[in-house]
Amino acid sequence: MARRNESLGELLIKAPWWVSAVFGGLLFAGLRWGLPVWAGDDKTRQALVSTVVGIAPAILFLFVLFAAASFWIGLRRRHLLDDQTTLESLRNTPWKQFEFLVAEAFRRQGYRVDYSLGAGADGGVDLVLRRDGRVTLVQCKQWKVYSVGAPVVREMFGLMTAERADEVIVVTSGSFTGGARAFAAGKPIQLVDGLQLLALIRSVQTSPETST
Repeated sequence: MARRNESLGELLIKAPWWVSAVFGGLLFAGLRWGLPVWAGDDKTRQALVSTVVGIAPAILFLFVLFAAASFWIGLRRRHLLDDQTTLESLRNTPWKQFEFLVAEAFRRQGYRVDYSLGAGADGGVDLVLRRDGRVTLVQCKQWKVYSVGAPVVREMFGLMTAERADEVIVVTSGSFTGGARAFAAGKPIQLVDGLQLLALIRSVQTSPETST
């Protein structure tokens, strides 16, 4: 998809925490013990290796930070989803956290979810879902938006066509206008309103709540 290039740090933070832990451990071992073996008795190589070996602990520490950030963000996403009890709690969720909990809900449904750590959306696309060779674009409307109209749905349909995705999902904690639903009818567009989102969340919660 046409999303901005991400740094290695961003990719590691969004990956499971153990990816950073394993990658950092292997890199540290290679720098600390592998390079000296490679250098052997060569004086030129030894001089280079001694410098690199000196920064190996700092590199390992950096990957530990990536692992810690990944673990915290994953834990936060899980709590955001599992703590939802009512439609009101969804509507009181700040917009970026709303995006994270929607991402977690789809992740628990078996999708591979790509999302942004930053403050802005990627050209109207908040999440990209992948499963069984299909690509779905998702827009999560901010929690303050109560009724989503046809222009938003029309824009996402245009993005789906431009990006050659298979489907579009627009998610809101509110509702959709009649015009939005009319435009989506018969197209590969899912409109998920607040009640449907709450039902989805309850279906994948670790400890589903039953209050209304």
